[in-house]
Amino acid sequence: MQTKRPLIRFDSKVGNAVVYAQAQGVTPISNILNNYRRTRVDRRTEHNLRPTTTPLQEYRDRDAFRQAQSRLNKLKRTKGDFKMLFRQLFDKTSSTYTYLLASRVGGEALLIDPVFEHTNRYLKLLEELDLKLVKVVDTHIHADHVSAMGTLRDATRCTTVMGEQSPADVVSMRVRDNDPLTIEGLTLTALHTPGHTAESYSFLMDDRVFTGDTLLIRGTGRTDFQNGDPYDQYHSLFERLLKLPEHTMVYPGHDYKGDTVSTIAEERHNNPRLQVNSAEEYAEIMNNLNLANPAMMDVAVPENLRLGLMMPAQHRVPVLEVDEILAEWPAVDCHLVDIREESERRRHGTIPNSIHAPYGHFDQYCRPSGPLAGLVKNSRVLLYCAIGERSTLAVEIANELGLKNVAHIPGGFTAWQNAGGPVEKME
Repeated sequence: MQTKRPLIRFDSKVGNAVVYAQAQGVTPISNILNNYRRTRVDRRTEHNLRPTTTPLQEYRDRDAFRQAQSRLNKLKRTKGDFKMLFRQLFDKTSSTYTYLLASRVGGEALLIDPVFEHTNRYLKLLEELDLKLVKVVDTHIHADHVSAMGTLRDATRCTTVMGEQSPADVVSMRVRDNDPLTIEGLTLTALHTPGHTAESYSFLMDDRVFTGDTLLIRGTGRTDFQNGDPYDQYHSLFERLLKLPEHTMVYPGHDYKGDTVSTIAEERHNNPRLQVNSAEEYAEIMNNLNLANPAMMDVAVPENLRLGLMMPAQHRVPVLEVDEILAEWPAVDCHLVDIREESERRRHGTIPNSIHAPYGHFDQYCRPSGPLAGLVKNSRVLLYCAIGERSTLAVEIANELGLKNVAHIPGGFTAWQNAGGPVEKME
């Protein structure tokens, strides 16, 4: 588990360098500036930042300030743009691109299409950039490499994400077409782009789109296995991706020629597979590629279908089965806590009388001053997520922080619905 260090915040508009050490909760810089009396830092004297209601720590003495200033200058020299961190990482064996996204140094991070063999490389980079990995996304079930989703989840307790059509056994969070996928400071939009596989997704973020294996640079993903369909891919390409603004940068899941990025305009005009007049013409091209199956296919596909936390593993922590809860419902002797994201709750509903404590900041709810710490003193706390993956990890987090009277529902909200448990729709 990563140790979260104080975050140094810099704002050039204040004059000189104003350095903030942020508390464990994440507060946008705009809120900090609005709730703080802005004080120029004088190098010759101790600075004096006076807090109002924002829970921040301050560097009050000269030595601490100088250390923070030095670290800030180092970060500016080595980490580039403070507004967003973006890394394109390459696996030579499978020609796979993995993408790392974060809004700032020291913030939350997201990885797209990580490769198992590079797990340690990703963890080292996250540590070097002082990032907390909160979400890992696979654009589809890969046939040419084993995904690092499972190992990264085990190492960082991040949320695993795939499309709702994915046949993977257990995925923490499933998105559908046009759903937002958020981390601190960044939002991606999920685009269902089937064709390469039935569950293939692309992810759009401002000026760029991560296309997985649907749209490649001067090519497109094959459609001859894993429920691929050239007609579906034609519609994904011509009715979704190619209708994005022409300047949108295209970051594919693979490249075999050394190219790193293209644009929608480039691909529309120069991609040989897109110079067709109909779906039938495109299907004719794709059905006659006669490509050999990926060398790793027989290993990668079964492994990637089992990336999630399997049901037996969900019983390594205290559990309360759905049938036990329903047998006493509604007089169950525990507090129900929903750790899903707000978008999931609004889409699917929630178990009546549940408290909301989203998994992304679950540790904050477990601190001595947090709401869950007070609840466990008097009664049992029962966590649930979508399918039991996040709640298993959350119970472990709670235990590590000293909260022992915590269990979860194996199978999560899905198991609750399948058993006919009452569901409360959110307004």
